[in-house]
Parts: sequence; structure tokens; C-alpha cells
Amino acid sequence: MYKNEDIIKNMMDLFSNPLFRAGFSDFITKAQQEGLESAKKFWGMSDYGTQFPLTGDIYERLTDWYSVLGFVPSTKYNQILDENTKLKAENQLLRNMIKDLQLNLFTEGGEKAQRVWHDIIDNQIKMNTEVANSFFETIRQFKAGS
Repeated sequence: MYKNEDIIKNMMDLFSNPLFRAGFSDFITKAQQEGLESAKKFWGMSDYGTQFPLTGDIYERLTDWYSVLGFVPSTKYNQILDENTKLKAENQLLRNMIKDLQLNLFTEGGEKAQRVWHDIIDNQIKMNTEVANSFFETIRQFKAGS
């Protein structure tokens, strides 16, 4: 079985190899552009995969790490970015529609309240006039009767 020191030494030797580093860079680029599955196929069919046959496991772990960190391929990122832009535009459209509806409701409600207020005031003035007329009529009748 390997010791941790042996594993670290082997990894350091592997990462110090310029050919492996170039392959790893190509692998990561492929993963970013087309996704992890495509990058795995690329590695298996490339010269890198034949020269470093035991590195598939390392790349599996690195791709898991890559996924855990939340990295996504640039094509997927661009799709999500486009969807996000569309959703923002739709949200703005919906906000504008709601604002217009609220404005219309407030305007109509204000106009109705104003009409009701005027009707109440007109009725109050009419009732006050009738009460005053009735009062004066009662006083005239009282003076005429005395």
C-alpha cells in the first residue's frame, strides 16, 4: 500500500511533467467549453491518455472537485446567462404591468372616492338646507300663531 508521502511525491512528479501539465490544461479547457463528459472522452482518446494511463482516476477526482466547487462549462454558463437576461426582461415587463394596474386602480378608486365624497357633501348640504327651511317654517308658523 502507498504511504501519504509516496502519493504526494508521485503527484509532484506527475505535475512537474510538462506533457502532463499541457494535457491537464487541455482537459480543463475542454471541460469548461464542452463539459466533463466530453473532457473524459477527450482524455481517453488523446495521446495524453495513452502516455499517462493511470491518470484517469486523478482526473475523475479533479472533475469531482471541479463540480463540487460549482464550476460549469462555458456553454452551460452562457445558456444560463441568456436565460437570466430573458428572465430579467420578463420580470421588468411584469413589474411595469403591475405598476400600471396599480396606478389604474388607484386612479379609478380615487375618482370613485371623490364622486362619493361630493355626493355625500351634496346630500349633507341638501339636508342642512331642508332642516334650516323646516326650522324657519316652524318659527314663522309659531310667530303667525301667536
